[in-house]
Formats: sequence, structure tokens, C-alpha cells
Amino acid sequence: MEYFEALSAFARCSVEKSEAMSVLAKTADGSGSFQVTLPMFKVVLKQALNDELSFDELEFWASVLLQREDYQVEAIEGSLYALSEPYLMGGLDKAKIARLLALLD
Repeated sequence: MEYFEALSAFARCSVEKSEAMSVLAKTADGSGSFQVTLPMFKVVLKQALNDELSFDELEFWASVLLQREDYQVEAIEGSLYALSEPYLMGGLDKAKIARLLALLD
């Protein structure tokens, strides 16, 4: 998997996200740039609602997107911060994720 494919796969939480994370771990932060869009973010939230992604995976995903300079997340930064620090919201559950999705529409 190429570096830019890895950026995209991880941002989309695709089935190749483990392979993508391996590529990202071996590549210097800030080696590229990938815009994470609101529609992409909503797809990932829906994956969590459909039990395709655990809440721990969602928290980790949000943390990585915030920490790596490769990702441009300005449009969803506040939401990512809330997901990466779930204790601030009293934990993550399906009701809170559904509310977040509704607020984004």
C-alpha cells in the first residue's frame, strides 16, 4: 500500500485500516496531506452506529486524525476532539453518536 492510499484508507476507516496504520507508523508525520471531509466523517460515525467499528476504535481513529499533521480536519476538529476525549462527554454510546450525526446534518 502506498503512503497516500494509506492516508485515505485510515481516514475512511476502510477494511484496510490496519495495513494503512502500519504504513503510517513507518512514515514521517507531515509527509503528505489529506483532507478529511464532513461526508467521510459521517460515514465513519455510521460505521460505529452499525457496530462495524467499536467505540475504542472510533476514539483511536479520532486521536490519530487530530495528532498527525498529514490530515486536514478543520471542518470537523471539534467533533474529533470530543470523540478523542470521550470522558468529557460522559463516555461514548450510540445515542451520543446519533446526536452528533443529527447535529452535523
